[in-house]
This record gives sequence, structure tokens and C-alpha cells, in this order.
Amino acid sequence: MDQPLHPRHHQGLLIAGVVLAVATAAGPAGACGDGEVRRIFDRVAALMHVRVDAARPCPEIVLRQEISPERFSALLGLDTGGRVFPAYIPSANLIVVEPGRPDLLAHEFAHYFQVVYWGVTENDSRDTVERQATAVERMFRDEEGPGP
Repeated sequence: MDQPLHPRHHQGLLIAGVVLAVATAAGPAGACGDGEVRRIFDRVAALMHVRVDAARPCPEIVLRQEISPERFSALLGLDTGGRVFPAYIPSANLIVVEPGRPDLLAHEFAHYFQVVYWGVTENDSRDTVERQATAVERMFRDEEGPGP
């Protein structure tokens, strides 16, 4: 015959359950990037209340100097006057970043989440989309500063 648990064992089981839950939820499987990029990705997801889904594609991330102005313009579909600047390019799932500016990477990750998780399209209000990404950038910068 099974014996009921003694009351003092209930607390131990509760603590074991909490430890197990925290251990299995420590980091989302399939989160994008490693090291500092992964940390920024996770922070932006938290700021935007996004639950990371391992099945969603991660963006490719390149430094601004590593992409030619011609390719950048072609991917954006507009003439940038020979300039390359931080941007998220949905058609290529590509983020172009400025080195040493984690706040700008946070801004571009916000655009990634808007498109890939929230379904924002080019038909949505550009003003609203930019205001949201700028708010995430500002919150990130307020917490951590702009970078080195």
C-alpha cells in the first residue's frame, strides 16, 4: 500500500520542481547568435515580450564595412547614394550592423522580431515600426549604454 508523503517532503519536491523548471527554461533553444550577439538577441526578445521559437530562421549578421554599397542598395531595392548603414533587410533576412554599437544591433533585432514574429510588412506604418524599434534601442541603451 502506498504511503502518503510526509509534509516535510512536500517542500523538497517543490524546490526540486522549481530547479528543474528553471534549468530547462534557462535559454531558448535555437536563439540566434553566440556570446554578445546572443545576449543582445535575448534581451531584445525580452524587451519585446517575444518567446523565441527555434523553428524561425535567424538573421545573417554582417558588419557595415563587409558589404559593398552596390550590394546593399540592391538588397534594399533603393539607391543609397553609395552609403551603407545599419539596417534589417527582410528579403534577405540580413542585419547590417555598425561595429561597437550594441544599441543599434538591438534596434535592428527589433525590426527582425517585428517582421519574423509579428508579421510586419512594408505595408505597415513605417513611422510606427520605426518608433517601436527606436523605443527598444532607447531601453537597451538606457540599461547598458551605447557601447565602448
